[in-house]
Amino acid sequence: MKEWFKKYLGWLGFGIWMIGTLIFLVAKFILNITLDSSILTIGFLIMGAADFIKDILNDKYFTKYSEKVKNAIIVFIVITTIGMSYFLTKP
Repeated sequence: MKEWFKKYLGWLGFGIWMIGTLIFLVAKFILNITLDSSILTIGFLIMGAADFIKDILNDKYFTKYSEKVKNAIIVFIVITTIGMSYFLTKP
């Protein structure tokens, strides 16, 4: 499973960003529903976090640190992304 994340986590993040963009575009231009543009920002935030985590798993960054430190950094990135997404969706 870890090998799959090492390979495709960046693409998964890109897909989430594109799905968010498509939802926003369909709602605004086809269904005439007004959505907050924070869905675009959240998708981009998730894409960036997923790509950064993929690079950490592939030893592009933090090569001198142990796996325990890398896992702590990944948990920090995930918690920060969730927290920022929550505050972006708050009215």
